[in-house]
Amino acid sequence: MICTVPSIKHSSTRANYRRAVALCVDNAFLPYASFVASQLLQKEHNRDYDIVICMPHTSTTPTHFDSRIRYCAIDYSLLPKLPVGRLSMATYYKLFLPAIFANEYDQILYLDADVYILNAQISELMDKHQHHFPIAMAIDIAEIERGSGLNFHNDYLNQYREINHIYRNAGVILFNTQELLSINYLNQLFDFMNNPESKLTKHDQTLINTVLHDKIGSLSFLNNYQLIDKTIMLVNDFKPNIIHFVGELKPWNVQEGYVGSFYKEYKDFIEQYFPKNPIIAKSEFQVKYESRKKRRKYKNPFRENISLATFVGKEKLKHLVAKFSIQSEFQIEKHTKIRLLLLRFKRTIKNAIGQYELEMVNR
Repeated sequence: MICTVPSIKHSSTRANYRRAVALCVDNAFLPYASFVASQLLQKEHNRDYDIVICMPHTSTTPTHFDSRIRYCAIDYSLLPKLPVGRLSMATYYKLFLPAIFANEYDQILYLDADVYILNAQISELMDKHQHHFPIAMAIDIAEIERGSGLNFHNDYLNQYREINHIYRNAGVILFNTQELLSINYLNQLFDFMNNPESKLTKHDQTLINTVLHDKIGSLSFLNNYQLIDKTIMLVNDFKPNIIHFVGELKPWNVQEGYVGSFYKEYKDFIEQYFPKNPIIAKSEFQVKYESRKKRRKYKNPFRENISLATFVGKEKLKHLVAKFSIQSEFQIEKHTKIRLLLLRFKRTIKNAIGQYELEMVNR
């Protein structure tokens, strides 16, 4: 199927480099994308890439913000309606970046708006992955969980194990533009989307992992370090470059725990540049519970209430485990189950990073 490529309606500035870091958002996530862009400007002084924020229109961009950020209004109006669940259509916008900027950028590093830059090494990352694979992504946290002995997502992951593919996370993606265009990647994606038997269980992430599975190279997990309760407790061990706030807890909706430790930084930024979009913190449990209620599992009210009660019980247990993340290593050592679980996660992450490094040596 031939697909229509979205076009640039307006650009705040022209391209200055042959590569870019890009974020694709709707109006709701514009403040958070702008925060990430400001981090890149502050933390990578010798950058050789543009910083681009793509959105349906630029009427809400702050006029007094940094002019080095390129805001692009993209016409997505001809895109077909796709399943989004609790997300928005913006989750699919990243797929079109190589086609939209085909004549401007040779490499594009896509970032989700819910990442935080701890150590900006973007130029070095792009240098390492030139003409490597058409697309490069880090291993998904579901694979890390599975490798650590937890059976979450197994049914979903089995389809990828059958084709010998390591399931990847779409929160950080490196696109090598010309390599992707040479394989007509968009036509392949749209052919899959238009197949009535296709299921986009995880939306754009399912699409990329299924259609382009044999075209994906590796990014280090350190460049898309996905935060869950276990990996939060290992941040100091691995010292990642980019952390990714997967799940419901974001640094703009909670003030407690590790994720909440970033809240003030976001709040100060948004109050200065997006005063019409104030952020309000809730408790971790409240955020998770509200999200679970929106994602109704059962039509039968009784089964749904039982499911919600089970959810509440599990969250209380997770909260108990999470308490140890702010305690000393000595206190954690005394709790054998937690210590062994963390050791398994640590080993699995080390193996994933080692496999990435081996791929880079042998490419």
